[in-house]
Amino acid sequence: MNPDQTSDGSMWDRRFAEDHYAYGTEANVWLQSIVENLAPEPNPEALFPADGEGRNAVWAATEGWKATVFDLSAEGERKCHLLAEEHGVTVNYEVDDLVLRTFPDRHYALIACSWFHTPPAVRRKHMPRMLHALAPGGHFVMEGYHKTQLNFSSGGPKSLELLFDLDEVVGELTGPGAPPMSVAYAAVEHTVLDESDLHRGEAAVVRIHLVRSDA
Repeated sequence: MNPDQTSDGSMWDRRFAEDHYAYGTEANVWLQSIVENLAPEPNPEALFPADGEGRNAVWAATEGWKATVFDLSAEGERKCHLLAEEHGVTVNYEVDDLVLRTFPDRHYALIACSWFHTPPAVRRKHMPRMLHALAPGGHFVMEGYHKTQLNFSSGGPKSLELLFDLDEVVGELTGPGAPPMSVAYAAVEHTVLDESDLHRGEAAVVRIHLVRSDA
């Protein structure tokens, strides 16, 4: 596959056009458990790639983060702003594609994403490229489905190639395409999801927490 092939957001627009929130309105539990223990500088900036209807970004904004989302879906943008308004916060939302997006260098104190699954060629090139947007000492936090998730019915891609192998993904995110990154945590875990009807039940997940380690 061409690593610079863009994605079509129409499927996500259809999913997010419903009145309810497809994946709920609460932040991803594991992302929340890591982020709430960080101690960034005042007015810290955080990027939430592929945050859909904005549940992670809105929660972070309520915690004092200056949150930005990029996602393929204009319907996701609409729902995110509604959710942010309900919580009395503001989230910057940009309809954009990982492949096309230009990232500021050394900018964010946090990049956090849940269930951001892309074709392997796109992931190998563009996820490490995105990490250059972290400021030194900045945190990257990610949860996604492990390859053994095909054994469960709690959500995620039905294609093996879109699921994560821990060693492979960590190798990419700490490899030559990325800035210097240290591994704070990386594991395959079994958990029970309760995010929505689309993410509910026993699941096999990859959980990664990296820190940009150059000065």
